[in-house]
Amino acid sequence: MGRNRGATCSLSSVEALSDLRDGELLIRRPEERDAETLLAGSRDPLVREFMQGVLLHPDQASAVRWITEVAPRLWAADRAAYFAVGRTDDPAPGAEGGPAIGLAELVDLRPAEGAAEISIWLLPEHRRMRTAASAMRLVCRFGFEELGLRRIDAYAAAENMGVQVVGASIGFRRAGFRPALFRSSRTLELHDAVYATLVPEDLC
Repeated sequence: MGRNRGATCSLSSVEALSDLRDGELLIRRPEERDAETLLAGSRDPLVREFMQGVLLHPDQASAVRWITEVAPRLWAADRAAYFAVGRTDDPAPGAEGGPAIGLAELVDLRPAEGAAEISIWLLPEHRRMRTAASAMRLVCRFGFEELGLRRIDAYAAAENMGVQVVGASIGFRRAGFRPALFRSSRTLELHDAVYATLVPEDLC
């Protein structure tokens, strides 16, 4: 598994995820059964406050359309990789891993730089540091091992200390401060952001 570190692989050439697991978690391509999770996340106050551009789905049908149509189209166009965060110990009939407990993404893919940006959210009942760290680690492994990325960036609201601690725990290093970088999806207020970055050698 994995790519040549000197070459960046296009996202569209990766049709299926390798067996990426970390303890009780795995990541996979989102499926229709994850629509309820996406719907809940799009309405979650914390997700909407600390993430920019969160689409508020009016109903489950809207979430299904996004998962089955929009996310695959962006993946095929090499624009963004979306992942469902699942549990290995919670199987669903005919589909290992059960419904998602959160979603993650690699966006702002820059092949020339070998770089991308990560973001992740979990449902409230699964927001524990160990779970969040495992999920973030898996997405970074995909970026490094499958796409051959040389750097993954992360931005967090300055007041969102929890996600900053999670990032630091797997090797992200603080690299800067960006005033008024992004607008809350909930309040539309601007948040200052902490910028951190991770290279393959630092992932732990």
